[in-house]
Amino acid sequence: MKKAIYRTFGLAILVAGCWYGYHYYKQMPERQDTIPTAKVQRGDVVIRAFSRGELRAARTVTLTAPNLFGTVQVTDLAPVGSLAKEKDLIVEYDDSERQSTLEEDRLSVQSVDEQIKKAKADLAITQSQDAVTLLKTRYNVRRAELDVQSNPILAEIDAKKNILNLEQQKRALVELESDIQSRQEQADSQLAVLREQRNRSLIDVQRELQRIAQCKTLAPITGLVAIKQNRAGNFNFGQSMPDIREGDTLQPGMPVADVLDLSEVEVWAKVGELDRANLKEGQEATLQLDAIPDKRFSGKIKAMSGTATSDVFSGDPSKKFDVIFSVDMRQLLAGVGMKPADIERIMATAEANAKKGINAGVNPFAPPAAEAPVDDSGGRGGRGGAGAGTQGRGQGGADAQGRGGFGNMSDGDRKKMTDLRQKMQTASPEEREKLQKQMTDLMTKAGITPGQGRGQGRGGDAFGGGRGAGGGQSRGDADLSGEDLIAAMLRRGINVAGYGEEDRKNAKLPLPPEQDSQVQLLLRPGLLADVEIQVEKLPDVIHVPAQAVFQKNGQSLVYVHGKDGKFEPRQVQLVKQSESMMVISSGVQPGEVVAMADPTADKKKNGDKKSAGGGAMGGMGGGK
Repeated sequence: MKKAIYRTFGLAILVAGCWYGYHYYKQMPERQDTIPTAKVQRGDVVIRAFSRGELRAARTVTLTAPNLFGTVQVTDLAPVGSLAKEKDLIVEYDDSERQSTLEEDRLSVQSVDEQIKKAKADLAITQSQDAVTLLKTRYNVRRAELDVQSNPILAEIDAKKNILNLEQQKRALVELESDIQSRQEQADSQLAVLREQRNRSLIDVQRELQRIAQCKTLAPITGLVAIKQNRAGNFNFGQSMPDIREGDTLQPGMPVADVLDLSEVEVWAKVGELDRANLKEGQEATLQLDAIPDKRFSGKIKAMSGTATSDVFSGDPSKKFDVIFSVDMRQLLAGVGMKPADIERIMATAEANAKKGINAGVNPFAPPAAEAPVDDSGGRGGRGGAGAGTQGRGQGGADAQGRGGFGNMSDGDRKKMTDLRQKMQTASPEEREKLQKQMTDLMTKAGITPGQGRGQGRGGDAFGGGRGAGGGQSRGDADLSGEDLIAAMLRRGINVAGYGEEDRKNAKLPLPPEQDSQVQLLLRPGLLADVEIQVEKLPDVIHVPAQAVFQKNGQSLVYVHGKDGKFEPRQVQLVKQSESMMVISSGVQPGEVVAMADPTADKKKNGDKKSAGGGAMGGMGGGK
């Protein structure tokens, strides 16, 4: 009897457990389908926009590898993260090839100089011989004329011989003068060719000096040095590229390093389309750096992009708008514990860098301004400045081609000026003074003041030619020998990017960051920051979370939880909207409970996902 009771009791327990398990299993979908809800609230609402960005330098200068017409190899490089001052050495390239080419060009100049000396010596010898021959021929003509005068007392046949002899001597004199003129013109043309070769060799020397000057890249502003990645090699997708190091061979024009101005920073962030509609330039913002979590700093919206972009490699692939926030630098520097004297020094540095016009105060999202037409008039005469001394081709008061100074001269006077200049090339110092006086008279006749204007072309400055006293009046450096002229070039130095030879000679690499203690280390670019923008304050309004409003069939709907436990759809009128908050003018009452997910979505078909039209982001427009 007891066994039957125990068996009955056990069977009842088993049946009860099975029933409870089945009932619990039937209730599981209902628990999983629980819809989150929120209450409709009434009160003051502050519309805020939140974003997260990173600290960047307001001014950045990118230094690129120069075109050295050969191998561009890095020999010295500033340490990564070092703080470089203006005119500090950032990158130095190997100039051995350029020095070798420069030596060859210098030898070429010397060779041409020797050829010019030989040509002038040969011309002097030829002129002396021609002068003796011409004197003899003229003497023969004079003797023949005297013989003709004695014809009345001579026989007729002897008189005829004297006349024929006189005609022969005159023809010989004319032929000799023509030959002398031809030899002179030939010698002048040979000298002109040699001078052009000399000018070309000097241009090659100048070009090599410029390339050698480009082998040292100096910092244009005071800022942080950021070394670029070496993209010259072959790297596969996803493979990290190494930074540029000493000994690397680069391609011309490739970015090598950035100089970041730490005296003025800004925050780059991204905002959604709804927040973008509520923002405008100049709006106040509050920033909080992750590196300084206990302090908040003031800022303003500096610039905003007009189009949205997306980054597929980031965690958020949605399209967003770029926004740049300026930072109150005095407040920021004081917040990191900097002394007032240091703050004033940094602000002075920011002001000095801003005057240089390096992307300071420029809206990066603004369309480019139309370029003004360039007026290059008056700057062409400097070409060929190396020959300005003897040929007078500098931009000075006179121009051999008649562009400017000789524009008022007649064709005859211009031809005379050209002949006088050609004669000055081989004339002696005494003859030069006479020829120069004649040229001055011609210039005065044309209303040109001798010596007016100085050469403005690059050639005149680079080669020292053409101070411009008209024609070949000024000497410049063209009369110097090749070595003396090259030495004059080296003394003047080559100005590259505003830096002379003395600046490049004294340039040194900045100290490594571990040896240069700076308070600005707390403000390194790349630090993350939270941004809060107060868009508008609305008093005593009804508001719900943004996830509670859905767009369906062009209407804004909310689902209100009824007494029977079901959700009732209601149409609402939106007043203001943001990424997180919706302000409603009608349709719901404070205290009501609304769904945060669409309760009418087909759970089985969509796999518990929200419908395409649900959610506050589903097709809503900008702020109203």
